[in-house]
Formats: sequence, structure tokens, C-alpha cells
Amino acid sequence: MIPHVPSRLDHNRRVNNPPSQPNLGSLQPRFFPNTRRARCLRLLVSGLVLTLIVVGCSEVTLRDEAARTDSSMLEAASDATASLPATAQSTTALPPTTTPAETTTSTQAPSTTSQPIIDRPIPETQTDLVAALTKAEEAIRNPSIDNAEASQWGQRQQRLYRVLAENPDWGDAVIAAVGEDARFGVQQNWAARQALSSLVKSTKLAETLPAWQLREPLPVEELMTYYREAEAQTGVPWNYLAAINLVETRMGRIEGFSTAGATGPMQFLPSTWADCCEGDPTIDRDAIIGAGVYLVRVGGADDIEKALYRYNNSDRYVNAVTAYAEVMADNELAYRGYHAWQVYFLSAAGLIRMPADYYQPEPIPVQEWLATHPDALLVPSD
Repeated sequence: MIPHVPSRLDHNRRVNNPPSQPNLGSLQPRFFPNTRRARCLRLLVSGLVLTLIVVGCSEVTLRDEAARTDSSMLEAASDATASLPATAQSTTALPPTTTPAETTTSTQAPSTTSQPIIDRPIPETQTDLVAALTKAEEAIRNPSIDNAEASQWGQRQQRLYRVLAENPDWGDAVIAAVGEDARFGVQQNWAARQALSSLVKSTKLAETLPAWQLREPLPVEELMTYYREAEAQTGVPWNYLAAINLVETRMGRIEGFSTAGATGPMQFLPSTWADCCEGDPTIDRDAIIGAGVYLVRVGGADDIEKALYRYNNSDRYVNAVTAYAEVMADNELAYRGYHAWQVYFLSAAGLIRMPADYYQPEPIPVQEWLATHPDALLVPSD
């Protein structure tokens, strides 16, 4: 059995010099079967060297404190405490589709079922969660499944990790029991969620909902084109750019109204953008390329994790982005699942599912907003 990279939840960033990515000009699915083995060999070597000294707090970052708080609340909501009803709506209307049964393998053709993927029951036992996670991870990576169906599997995948977050003691056992093809993804996704959840636990939960407008993300293929274009121009691997996009704004779903704080799908401060980049930071293509330019400027060509720390000076953030990026490097089709992840917000009132038409030009007290959107509160605070 091929060994798997352990979770990175320590607060020291190890040296990470990822190999150059292959040319990803084609939009057809590709696999990198040797990536995981090579990464494991690098890990054995890196264990013999000293970890990097933490970059000083005087370093320029892209995000102000308020923006960081919003981002951490967003991500940790995916880990938040309770199984959620299987009725959350996608921001994109998907056509009816045939779906693989949860007992089939990823290489088998889908079988017809009358129950939509996103409406399947939430597992209540560890055994059921193992089976469901294995199926979701394998389906997302199945090249015979189109992007629309993969999107539904991605939404289910997101919910399944919330079940694991509700039962954190299951973590090691679930990772050990899932299918071998799914294990690396499950392990890294769980590590990322634990890192970002701990970031939220260190922050006071918000009494207000943010000044946001939600929108549908650009299609999978279009965003992938921009990640690859940015990689070609800057040398920053596309999967790191996609992972930043995921953690910051759920692939661009979130548009903020602040004129002073971080802005756009990659969350640039206006002053930082003016200093390093060209174009408009609120336009996906410009922002993604700009993120690559910035990461190179702060040393990403030599040490991508150090550059990520300059992007957002939190070791937990670096660990999470790196974990998601490594999942996509292991199999680029994993990106399709992340693209489907929805927006949840962990507030002082509890876990809120943000509707696709959410629009607030100014921050609004949570309780005031919930008075007219009571169904959005999924898990009230204790």
C-alpha cells in the first residue's frame, strides 16, 4: 500500500518545494499517479531538515483582520457541529442525472436511481459514513461522470465532512477504513477542516452577517482555464491558486461590498493590488493571475508555503490551503467537488446556510436577518 502524507496541524511550516506541474493546457481530465508517491518520498527527506522560522508579523499580507475573520467563519462552518438536513439548494440548477449506487466502485458505469444525490440520507453511523465518503470521493474522480453530476457529489461530500466534524473521534478510524483510492483525499480534507475550524475557535463569533452578495461561480472549465493561464505566466501551480480561491470565497461565490478591506474572488487589499498587479481584482481571471504574481513576488517560486503565509499570516490557513492543493495535485478531478461547495457562515447565533440570493450592502445583525430568514439557521448556538 502506498503511504499517505500525514495531516499538517502543527504550527511550524516545513520546507515545501513542489515539483513543477505538467502542462495543463487541455481541459480533459488527467491523472498524476506518481504524485502521491513522490510527495511521500519528499516528506521523508524533509523530516531530516529544520522547519522554517516563522515570517515576522511586519510582513505585508493581502487581507485585513476583519476580512480574515469572515473567511475563517466561512470555512469552519463546513466543519460545524451537526448533521444538516439534506435539502440545501445548489447555487446552480442541475438537470436530472443518473447516479452511481454507493456500493459501486468509481470505474463502474452509473446506475439509475430515483433519489437525487444531494437528497440522500445523511449517515448516522461510522460504517455508513465510511461507505458514503468513499462513494462520494470516488464519484467526483470518476471521468465518466460529467461536471454537473460531479457538482451534486461535491455538495454531498461537503455535508459528509460536516458529519465527521460532528463526530471528530471517528476521524482516524474513518480515514483508515475508506477505500484506498479515496483515503488520501479524505485524510487531507479532514486535516484542512480541522485547521480552519481551530482558526475559528480562536476568534469571537460574529454578531453580524457580512456585507456580501452571493453569486454563482464561473463554470468549472472556465476557472480551470484561468488557473492554468496563471500557472503558465507565473509558475505557481494551478492547484494552489484553486485552493486559495476555495478557502477565500468558495470559488468566487462571495462578493464583498467593503471599499477598505479585501476584495474580489482572491481577496486582495486595494493597496496590495495596486503595488503588484494589473487589471481588476474583482474579475476572476485578473484576480487569479494576480494571486500568482503576488505569490512569486513573496518567494513562492522557492517556498510556496512561506508565500502562502505572506498571503494570509496564519499557519492554520497555510496548512489548509496546502492540504486542499495536494488533493488536487493527486487527482485534478477532485477540483470538481470543491467547486460545488456551498456557503455556510458560523455566527454567534449558530450555523447559517447562506441563500444563493443573499444580498446585504451593509453588515446586518444576525438576529435581525434571521427574523425574516428563520429557515436559514441550521444549528442554533448552545
